[in-house]
Order: sequence, then structure tokens, then C-alpha cells
Amino acid sequence: MTVTVGILGAARIAPLALVHPARELDGIEVAAVAARDPARAAVFAAEHGVPRVLRDYDEILDDPHITAVYIPTPAALHGHWIRRAVEAGKHVLCEKPFTANADEAVAIAELVAGGPLVVMEAFHSLYHPSWAALSQLLRSGVIGEITWATARFVVPHANRADIRWQYALGGGALMDLGVYPVRLLRYLFGRPEIRAAHAEHTLGVDAAMTVEFAFPGGVGGEAVTSMRPQDELCAELHVTGTAGTIHVRSPYHPHYAGQITIATATATAVEDCETRTTYSYQLEAFRDAVRDGAAVVTEATEAATIMRLIDDAYRAAGMRPRTPLS
Repeated sequence: MTVTVGILGAARIAPLALVHPARELDGIEVAAVAARDPARAAVFAAEHGVPRVLRDYDEILDDPHITAVYIPTPAALHGHWIRRAVEAGKHVLCEKPFTANADEAVAIAELVAGGPLVVMEAFHSLYHPSWAALSQLLRSGVIGEITWATARFVVPHANRADIRWQYALGGGALMDLGVYPVRLLRYLFGRPEIRAAHAEHTLGVDAAMTVEFAFPGGVGGEAVTSMRPQDELCAELHVTGTAGTIHVRSPYHPHYAGQITIATATATAVEDCETRTTYSYQLEAFRDAVRDGAAVVTEATEAATIMRLIDDAYRAAGMRPRTPLS
């Protein structure tokens, strides 16, 4: 069985997350694309070798030859199109963040619970083996008892017309970037409580945010994110233990020169991360879930848990969670 995928939107992330890795994998095929602007969809298809351009999203959902859809729309539209795809009987791979807010995510999780369709958040980083290796390393006790962890993701964005700066479309540093450190810390240390959150924001859009967490077992931590134009690009994790530290370079895209450094009083060791892309691992997991019923780790219930943390962080910073569009 070949999983045939239709793309809802000619987004910049789609070639990296779907089209390119699909060429490397058996059993999955990018079959069609549609966009709000048909001309843009046609250009996208020509540039990336997508065989069919359909008139609109509804035509993709109505196509009996398409078994799954990839949703890279703005975040405020994710929930609407996930629901529409499920109602059309399509499997779903949806970009992060999963929905505009937690209420929407919970409703979708309830809709698909126990059903035959795979509905998976495209949180690609978690599918790379470096995350599992890092988790095992922390559990090994090599740096003693964990006391604190800081995860940072900073990507400057100067263009204020970009969707990242638009509240109505689900913009904000936490929604676009902060979901990565939040999910990394949640993956490594369990479900946290939010101690505090501090944001720099304009017109409801957070340009930068720091969220402080308390994790089970007495571990403290923080997620730091920013898209302020004046800040420097940064993607890292630093974990402090009673017997040493672990520093991870490029934890969210470990195939881009990712590196894990373990430092103790007696030695320092450096491990390079595997260079096969996170997106390839992710798409392989999606294919296997659709074809063979394999479990996925970014299913709708876990995605809803992450969205609760995002909403609670916004409230702790004195801001409103995002609202969906239809």
C-alpha cells in the first residue's frame, strides 16, 4: 500500500518536511497540492515535482485517490482543517503547533480517539534518535541528580508582515518557536507545572518569552524563546546535575551539526548526532502508522497536553491564548 498525500497549502516548510523526504522513502507519495492562490500552487508543483494541482483544499479532501493530508497552514487554521480532513476520512499530518489553543486540541483528540485514522502532529524533532539517546543518557546518572535544565530557541524575524507577527493567524514566539523547548523539556522530564512566565509583547503577539517550570522529582527548568530582530540565532539545551552538565547543540534540528557534550569533574565527551533528517524519521513514522498501525508519539492527546502548557504560559505572562479561524 502506498500512502498518497495531498498538501493543503504551498507553504515554505512543505518541501523540507514532506516533499523531499518522501522521495527517499518507499510507500509514500506526494500526490497533489492546493493553495488559496492557484497560481502559487502551480508554481510550487512545478518546482517540487508534485504531479497534480487541485482547485482548492476541498477538492483534495474529496479526492478518493488521496489517503492522507499534510497541513502546513497558519496555526489558527490547523484545527479547522484537521476536523475537515477527519470528516473526509483522511489521515492527517499537521504542522506544529497542533491547534490554536488547548480547547481546540482537546476537542480534536476526543473526535479521533479510538478511531481508524492517524492524526499526528508534525513535531519532527522528537522522531530523531538523538532525543531518545539524550533521555537515556540523563536516566543513566552520568551527571548525577538533575537539578536544572534550560532550553533555548531564538530565531530573529524582522518582517512584521510575516504570519509569526500576526495574532489572528496564531503568531507569536511561543507558538512558532517556543513549542520546541517546551516539548523537549516535557519529553525529558515529564509533565511540569508552570511557576512563572515573562513576555515582551506588542498587540498580543509575544516577541520573546521565558517560561519557568517545576518538573516531577524536583527538577527545575525554563524554556527561553525569541523572534526579536536584534537577538542572535540560538538553539540549545543545557542540563545541570550534581555531578556534571550536558549541553546539546541544535537539539530541534539535530541533523544540522547536532552535538551532545557531557562534562564531569573527570572527563568531557562529545557525541555527534546522526545526520539523517528529523523530517525523514517523522515521515517514516507517519507512513508506518497509516499502513501498519504503528504507534506515533505525537498523537492528538499528547498534542493537546502541549497546547495546555502553551495556553497556561500565555496566561501566566498576562496574555491571551490564541483563537482559531475557520
